[in-house]
Amino acid sequence: MKRGTSMLRRGVVTRRWRECMGETIRIGINTRTFTVDEPGGAVQAPTQLVHALSARADTEIVLFGHPSVKQQFPNLPLDSTGYVVDSQLYGVAWERAILPRRASLSGVDVLLAPNGNGPLHETPYPTVVWLHETGAIQGRSAGLHRLYRQTTVPRVVSVADIVTTNAEFSKTEIVESLPVESGDVRVMHNGLSKPYLDAAQTGATVETPQSVQGDQQSMGANSPVTAETRHAGSNIRETDLPEQYVLFVGSINPRKNIGGLIEAFAQLKRDTTLPHELVMAGPSPKRIFQQIDVDAADERDAALTSVGFVSDAELRTLYENAACFAFPSLYEGFGIPPLEAMAMGTPVVTSNTTALPEVCGDAAMLVDPHDISAIREGIETVLTDDELSDTLTNRGRVQAQQYTWDKAADQMMEIAREVTETESPAWVKATENHSGRATRSIEIR
Repeated sequence: MKRGTSMLRRGVVTRRWRECMGETIRIGINTRTFTVDEPGGAVQAPTQLVHALSARADTEIVLFGHPSVKQQFPNLPLDSTGYVVDSQLYGVAWERAILPRRASLSGVDVLLAPNGNGPLHETPYPTVVWLHETGAIQGRSAGLHRLYRQTTVPRVVSVADIVTTNAEFSKTEIVESLPVESGDVRVMHNGLSKPYLDAAQTGATVETPQSVQGDQQSMGANSPVTAETRHAGSNIRETDLPEQYVLFVGSINPRKNIGGLIEAFAQLKRDTTLPHELVMAGPSPKRIFQQIDVDAADERDAALTSVGFVSDAELRTLYENAACFAFPSLYEGFGIPPLEAMAMGTPVVTSNTTALPEVCGDAAMLVDPHDISAIREGIETVLTDDELSDTLTNRGRVQAQQYTWDKAADQMMEIAREVTETESPAWVKATENHSGRATRSIEIR
């Protein structure tokens, strides 16, 4: 980690000088991953943080990434120099070879590197690396992605000023598996977007997607999602969703335990007369059965409906109308979907491992994700015990309100101020240039 005298070498200004001058902190953000087709939580989280940071009076945000990022943030400055191909493979080369220099020329006070995608070498400005979890580093990923992460992330972490992560569980794993001390890792919880927080606070149904004419930040009505409520480009099928269903939301990654959930739900259907069916949002229908080893009988008995990747508004509708949200993931560095379901008033069954107990507290039914019978029994209990379901619903709404992006932005600003402090004797003076604007200079004695 870069500390002490190296910070002096880089000529950073002191917090006291910033406070006296009333200056904002100029934060550069690597947005290379923001342009993926179907963004998962590790992309959605920094996107939300950018919105929260840009709304503050004490920050100045500059983005670095492909020109298409401008569609998401039309009012923020974007430096796309050298990013000439809209490709994640090209983007990897760009963020290593071009981004560090562009950030320096842009005069950032600190660079935030989400997803562990930071510079491989020391830079003339502090860097904060946001590492969501260490799954790939520990082998919980496949092929080239695992090799790339195992090769680059240790180096990225070693030259960063601060590493931030989403949960105490993830912090422990980072310290145990990467070259970083516990004192250099900060926990910055993820948050929920405003529509979810509004739903959690009011417990009320809000506007349907139609009523806001496709606004991606609205929530669906309290009725099944049909073809008539779809957004343009949605993957929701023409036929109605099941009238009663258990919902899963997540990616096709093996750690999501989709095969285990399907097997558990198939057992539930065979052993009971419950009318509920299983609905999955996130993975496309074909990919589920191409990449997940699912027994044909389980596939049939689970009565599975897969709607693929859906819009934000449709997703909230899916959550709201589900009888239960099932998320028996084997490994999570945080776990946004259970909190989203809680905010929408849906009782949650999730895993008793990794970061999920920390994030969900006593507001979810916790089960062993390695035990198919435990998953099945957890779902059945929530579906049949109305008192428990109501308790989890009420606790869930309270639990969800603890996680906001405003809080995350506060924590990020504390980190930014920390890394832009000088730790050894220095004096700072403000001088006036010919235009009358205050400029900064540092002399080290």
